[in-house]
Amino acid sequence: MVAFLATFSRWALEIVEQGGYAGVFSLSLLDRLTVFLIPAEIVLPAFGILVSRGTFSLGWVLFWMSLGSFIGNLCLYFIFRKGGRIFLEKHGKYFLISKHELNHLDKWFMKYGDRLVILGYLIPTSIRSLVPIAAGITKMNVARFSFYSVVGFLPLSFIYVYAGVKAGDNLNVLLEYFKTFNYIIIALLAILVIWYIYRHRQGKHLTHE
Repeated sequence: MVAFLATFSRWALEIVEQGGYAGVFSLSLLDRLTVFLIPAEIVLPAFGILVSRGTFSLGWVLFWMSLGSFIGNLCLYFIFRKGGRIFLEKHGKYFLISKHELNHLDKWFMKYGDRLVILGYLIPTSIRSLVPIAAGITKMNVARFSFYSVVGFLPLSFIYVYAGVKAGDNLNVLLEYFKTFNYIIIALLAILVIWYIYRHRQGKHLTHE
């Protein structure tokens, strides 16, 4: 895992350094659109490392990163607003998602949508990319989604970039942190997945209907 992170970090640094602010925008956009394939936990600190080298300005990095992330989130939102519900109603069973879960998701977003968007973006994992997907499926108001997306994703994104600024060229510091953090997140996600599968197979969710 550490070897992969190191390779990916160097690749991100090369791409962004060669592409300039257009590279910052593009990787930020792809970080959102590809959901899990381009981890923000590596890409955003790479921006900070280049700031520490004097290659970029922190202000412009934050601007282009925010713009790329916002457009990527909005694209995911509209894609799943258009076809996500139909797809999951037909094929959701393969992902252990039933119409019952979709109805619950509707109720949650109707009642707590603003808070769910903000809290979802504050989770320091690629799960943040699921926020616009859920918002699109439930057809959350686009203006509200846009506003709370910006409020939600900016704080953690800034922390990632600033971590890169402080680390400078010392990639090993960041990689060791991500190695430890990765194990913790995987363990927590494994527990949540096991709990969800157990509830689904036992049919306990039906008792709340």
